[in-house]
Amino acid sequence: PKILFLDEPTSGLDAQASFTIVTFLRRLAAEGQTILCTIHQPSSMLFEQFDRLLLLVRGGHTVYFGDIGHDAQTLINYFEKNGGPQCPPSANPAEYILDVVGSRTAAIDWPQTWNDSKEKASILGEIDRINELEHMHGNDHSSDDDNHMFARSYWYQIEIVTKRMFRNHWRDLEYNLVRIALQIICALAVGFSFYKLSDSATDLQNKVFATFETSVLSVLVINQVQPQFLRQRLYYGRESSSNQYGWRAFSVAIIFTEWPFAIVANTLFFLCFYWTVSLNSLSDRIGYFYIAYIILGLFSLTIGQAIASFCPNDIVASMVNPIFTAMMTLMCGVTMPKAMMPKFYSSWLYWLSPYTYAIEGIVTNDLHGSPVRCRNSELYTFEPPTGATCNEYAGAWVSATGVGYLNNPNATDSCQYCPYRVGDDYYAPLEWSFSHRWRNIGIMLGFIAFNIVFTTLMIKVYKVNKR
Repeated sequence: PKILFLDEPTSGLDAQASFTIVTFLRRLAAEGQTILCTIHQPSSMLFEQFDRLLLLVRGGHTVYFGDIGHDAQTLINYFEKNGGPQCPPSANPAEYILDVVGSRTAAIDWPQTWNDSKEKASILGEIDRINELEHMHGNDHSSDDDNHMFARSYWYQIEIVTKRMFRNHWRDLEYNLVRIALQIICALAVGFSFYKLSDSATDLQNKVFATFETSVLSVLVINQVQPQFLRQRLYYGRESSSNQYGWRAFSVAIIFTEWPFAIVANTLFFLCFYWTVSLNSLSDRIGYFYIAYIILGLFSLTIGQAIASFCPNDIVASMVNPIFTAMMTLMCGVTMPKAMMPKFYSSWLYWLSPYTYAIEGIVTNDLHGSPVRCRNSELYTFEPPTGATCNEYAGAWVSATGVGYLNNPNATDSCQYCPYRVGDDYYAPLEWSFSHRWRNIGIMLGFIAFNIVFTTLMIKVYKVNKR
C-alpha cells in the first residue's frame, strides 16, 4: 500500500513482542514503505525507532509535528526552548512530552506556541515547495502520464507485466484445454454436419451455412475470455493502487498475451474443419481461409474483451453479449439477404456488422470460379417448341444472362436448366464480390484495432475511477 496505517500495534503486547513489531516496521520504512502509526506509552527504545512525530492535545490541536532526532534531542530541545522544564537524562522522552503538554499548572498554550513557531513555518514552506514541484512537472495525479509516478519506465513495465501475464496463461491448463477442446469439438460437429460437400447447387448453400456457423461459434470465444479479463482487471486494480505499473502495461499484457493461444486454437479448428467439409482445394484459397479465420478469431477475442471492459462483472457482460452478437449474425446477409432487409437496417446495420465482411470474404474465396453441377432434382425442366432443340430455343437467353447452363442442349424435349454455372452465380444476388476479399481483411483488422483502442480507453477509465 502507499501508506500503512497502524492503530496502536503494540497494545496488549509485552516489551519483547512490542520491540519486535516496531523494529520490523523500522525495516519496512527503511525499504521505502510509508507508515503512519499511533502508539500508546512507548518505551524509550521503541520511541527512538520513529522518524517523525505528530503530537495532538485535546480538541485535535497540533502541539508538535516534525523530526524526533537522535535520542529525541530535536523534540526535547523544542519544548525546552519554548518554556518547558528540563528533561532529566534518564527520563523517557515520550513520558516527558506528555507530562509537559498535559500539566494543568503549565501556563504555556502549546498549540498557540506551535502556530507561532518557526518549525511550523518551515514545514508549511516545505509543503508549498513540494506542491510547486508537482505543478511544474504537471503531475496533478489526475493521470499517470508522468513517468515519475512509477519506479521504472513504461517499456519495462510492459515487458514485465506481459511476461507475467503470458506465464499465467501458460500455466492455466484448464483455461487452455477448454479453449482447444471447444474449437476441436465445434469444428468436428460442424464439419461432419456438412461432410464432404459436392459441387451441386444445394451444396453451394450448405457451404455458405457451414461458413456462417464458423462465425456464430465465435460467441463461445467471447463468453470464455470475459471472466479471465475481469479477473485480471481486479488484480490490476489492486496492484495499480500502489503505482506498481500503469494502465498501458496492463492493456498491452491483457490484450496481446491471449493472441498466441487463440491462434493455436483457431489453427486446430481450421485443420479439423476445412477438409472435413471439403472446401476449395486450391492452395491460395486454403491460405486465405486460414488467414481470414485467424483474424475472425482475434476479432471475437478483442470484442469479448471490449464488452467486458465496460461491464462491472461477468454477469452483466453475459447479458450485454447478445445485443452485439445478435446484431452481427442477423445483419450479415446470410440469414436475411441485404435486399430483403428493411431499409433502416440495410442502410447501416448491414455495413456495421463485422460478419458481413468476414463471411463475404470466406464465401467468395471458396466459390469463385468453382464449377457447379446440378443434381437431377435441382434442374428446372421446360419444353421447347416442336422441332427446336433446347439450345435453339433457350441458348441465346442463357448466354445473354451469363447465369446457369443447359444440361441437355441438343434435346428436343424436357430441356434441363441449372441456375448456376459457377459459384459466382450463387453469391452475385447477395452483392458480394471476389475482388473484395483483401479489402474485407483490411476492414476486419480495422474492427480489431477499434476493439483494442476501446478496451485500452476503458482500462484507463477504470484506473481513474478506482482512485
